[in-house]
Amino acid sequence: MPATLSRLQLKRYFLKELSYFLKDSLEKEPSAKDHAKTIDLEIGDMTTPVGRSGREWRCELTIKSTNPEPEHFYDFRIVMVGFFSIHESVDTKTAKIIAETNAPAILYSTSREIVATVTRRSPYPGTLLPAVTFLRESEEPKQPSKRQPTPKTR
Repeated sequence: MPATLSRLQLKRYFLKELSYFLKDSLEKEPSAKDHAKTIDLEIGDMTTPVGRSGREWRCELTIKSTNPEPEHFYDFRIVMVGFFSIHESVDTKTAKIIAETNAPAILYSTSREIVATVTRRSPYPGTLLPAVTFLRESEEPKQPSKRQPTPKTR
């Protein structure tokens, strides 16, 4: 299937907050730990229209690690803010669904790279945030859609 432009476009995004805490005091050289731990996350987003047109949106995404035990090498919190626009051909009800589902997903992917980069700077394995969905349960399709293969041309 050929790629097309999304009806939701990211105009700008900003790193609003980043905190990182390594639980090891580094009083001595740490022993090598080569296994990653499963990380528990608290994820919240606030996606709201900007103005009255229903075409401009602001999304604030917060991701926080929630593993209190010391075996989880570090704690972090990241807050991203993005400003988005939606194509004029989209009706306002659909625009709301598109913004609330896709805007935090776009910011999550950026946050994922920032967290991976920062945590790799410790003596322990970096954290790659797990894949998540921002699609609300009531919006999820009941049956997976079947994609038809693209015919090959010679």
